[in-house]
Amino acid sequence: MRNHPRYDVVIVGTGPAGSLLAHDLAGHGLAVLLLEKKRLPRYKTCGGGLTRRAAALLPFAIDDIIEDQARTVRLRVHYQTVYAQTGQPAVQLVMRDRFDHHLVKKAVAAGAELRDQTRFLSLAGPPGNLTLKTSNGPVRAGMIAGADGVHSRVARALGLPLHYGVMPALEAELAVPGTVLERWAGSICFDFGVIPGGYAWLFPKQQHLSAGILARGRPARQLMPYFKQYLKKNGLVRGTVIQSMRLHPIPCRPGRRNRYAERRGLVVGDATGLGDAVTGEGIYYALQSARIAARVIQNHAHDRRFCANRYDQIIRNEIAAEALRADRLARILYGFPSLSNRILKRHGDKIGAQHIAVYLGEMSYRQLYRYVLSPRGFAYLLRSRRSKSRLF
Repeated sequence: MRNHPRYDVVIVGTGPAGSLLAHDLAGHGLAVLLLEKKRLPRYKTCGGGLTRRAAALLPFAIDDIIEDQARTVRLRVHYQTVYAQTGQPAVQLVMRDRFDHHLVKKAVAAGAELRDQTRFLSLAGPPGNLTLKTSNGPVRAGMIAGADGVHSRVARALGLPLHYGVMPALEAELAVPGTVLERWAGSICFDFGVIPGGYAWLFPKQQHLSAGILARGRPARQLMPYFKQYLKKNGLVRGTVIQSMRLHPIPCRPGRRNRYAERRGLVVGDATGLGDAVTGEGIYYALQSARIAARVIQNHAHDRRFCANRYDQIIRNEIAAEALRADRLARILYGFPSLSNRILKRHGDKIGAQHIAVYLGEMSYRQLYRYVLSPRGFAYLLRSRRSKSRLF
């Protein structure tokens, strides 16, 4: 594909947000360039859980790259199941290198140009006439979009006031015996009571398990002892080989005064600092921000100031507001772990069902927040004391 003398939009980063944005814009006839600092495909630290609400945002099929489908979702406290749902898959399991590369190829097929092994360095020029300095030479563009993750270099270059917290997550890919893999196939597990102020998880893949642990307000160096104990408790020590293990910062606690765009460009995905503070899941918000950015750019690119303000407004209303409510729930859940674990043990069936509804796209965090904290919702939980949890 020939290089354009000037691109309408240059997108930095080929995660789900960047690639989906490139796909949508190129599909509408815009000249789009995707920049990626690493060689593709590249490994990405992530549990690889694609929720049903996230999958619904994709305008194309991903059947060829699905590793497994979680037909059973378990919520456990101190390794005892307090809630389980079985039925239609709530979460599809993917490897992020294959998933991200699949989205990149869809973007290229739609007309976007790709340059991997190309690092974005700096930005100069007025709105509409930008010059990007990269490790492989300068690039001219009308607009830049930062999809370059937490601590985004593009966000800094645009001078966007983005303030948020991060919580550390440790994730590993585990090669296990076939009998162990069969035991976990088709189900995912969320474990509370494993680490104070956080949770651990087990996700099956086609030929291995993905396991991880995160904790709010806890240094990353403290995760490893809890993670080793978690593997031991689940019988994942003997015969298990850790193929890879990496730390990953997950954004949470977005600032109320954050801005996500200005006349020269905008940010999407983790670069916004918006993530699910309860579960650490970020793919849904990444895809949602990409669809919003594509729609706004297509409709309002001729008025860059309005375009920036409109994007910022929609992100605040549709994603940041949700992320803030998820953060409030996370403060309750992880800020008082002993109390939270007791509540989950007693009312995990009701709370678990409501949170799965969020994963399915049937309920928002705003609704869940009102349900948990309203007098009616609290009374409902108290009345459920005598109800039986569904144990599997």
